[in-house]
Amino acid sequence: MTASLLRVYRQTIWDSLPKARGWTNDFENLFTIQEQTNLDSIISEYEKKTTIEICIVTIDTMFTTKEDFDDFVLHIHNTWGVSRKAKNNGIVVGISKAYRQMRISNGYGIEDLLSEEETKQIIDNDFIPLFKQSDYYGGTLNGLQALMRKLNEKIK
Repeated sequence: MTASLLRVYRQTIWDSLPKARGWTNDFENLFTIQEQTNLDSIISEYEKKTTIEICIVTIDTMFTTKEDFDDFVLHIHNTWGVSRKAKNNGIVVGISKAYRQMRISNGYGIEDLLSEEETKQIIDNDFIPLFKQSDYYGGTLNGLQALMRKLNEKIK
């Protein structure tokens, strides 16, 4: 695909994002169906207990550039409306294996519970070590559980 066609394609994706297929949206094919189902189940149970919505999105390089990755994750967060509207308590975990990047986008209601520093520590300590071993499911599960533990500490 030529550079100009790729720019047009990426703009089309930006303008009309694919619909969320659940709490886990694996556009980079990092997870098996069973792994996606397991992550969805964990997030769904957590949402029922806390009302906090968490969405995991793996992002194919065809969707965005490495430089625009963070903005793309935020765009997904806002476009998909991940959170309870009145609470703005959603979290989007964006992962790109190909770009070797990830971002956690916290809604304003989460920022009171989870600081940027705490979010960065969870990325560095809980997601990345297993990602470095090419265990994307294990790293995502580990990081997801760390996010939930930290939020539970603050909620109580």
